[in-house]
Amino acid sequence: MRKLVLAAASLAFLASGASAFAAEQIEGTVASVNPATGTLTLASGQTYTFANGSVLYGLLPGQPVGVTYNGTQGVGAFNPHPASADNSDAN
Repeated sequence: MRKLVLAAASLAFLASGASAFAAEQIEGTVASVNPATGTLTLASGQTYTFANGSVLYGLLPGQPVGVTYNGTQGVGAFNPHPASADNSDAN
């Protein structure tokens, strides 16, 4: 019985810790970007700071972007519509 209680308590602890570090995602339009400082501002006014600003290279104002974040800390930036970025003809 004691092992079962410890296992349940451990599982509950791990589950609560995982949710505290869960990253969220949002899509928006780039308003401004500064890879040197690692900041990205969306047209909605939300600003994210990235520890590695190099993930922001290639982003331009007006471009659609997806952001993975935790609070205001940026984790990653991605193309939210990768199929539309493909310039090849399907014909």
